[in-house]
Amino acid sequence: MVLTGGITRGCKDNLGGISQIWLFPFVRYNRSQIITNENVLVTFPSTTIYRFDFLGDVNVSETMEENEGGKFYNISIPLQLTWRENIVNIEKFLKRDFRIIALDRNGKYRLFGVYVGLLCESLTFNTGSSKTDFNGFNLTFTGQEDKQSLFINDLEEAGFSDADFRYRITQTGEFRITENDNFRILQ
Repeated sequence: MVLTGGITRGCKDNLGGISQIWLFPFVRYNRSQIITNENVLVTFPSTTIYRFDFLGDVNVSETMEENEGGKFYNISIPLQLTWRENIVNIEKFLKRDFRIIALDRNGKYRLFGVYVGLLCESLTFNTGSSKTDFNGFNLTFTGQEDKQSLFINDLEEAGFSDADFRYRITQTGEFRITENDNFRILQ
């Protein structure tokens, strides 16, 4: 590689942080079913995605590392979800694999856990000790991929449809769409 130029400091128009998150269960697909153009997802098998509203700021960490096996990316995504009666069985997330789509504050979509998935590694319930403390769940998703996360130009064109909050979680941890905004979680 030949270095042919530097990077100049531009305008401060690049906002940090995530504005929306969608989760969906990891399903193993052949690599030929996931079509990319360089680092942009072009086509993904038709999939329903589920938006989760979170508290605070989400700091997605994707770190490239290298060992004797080659280069890889470590991914960590912590989420804070508020306590709601409809998520009493949130423990079904623990030790299950997911894919996550994040929309950053610059309007860019990224797909994490594309080929291997992200494991819901930890789940913590917090009540806090004062009225202003956080009361809810902390979930941490981690994974390791051979390639970095993919950008998505348009969710629908890529093959995703948003469940628009009409879903429930079954005993097996699967998401099921409901007819209205009923957030029941079945056992």
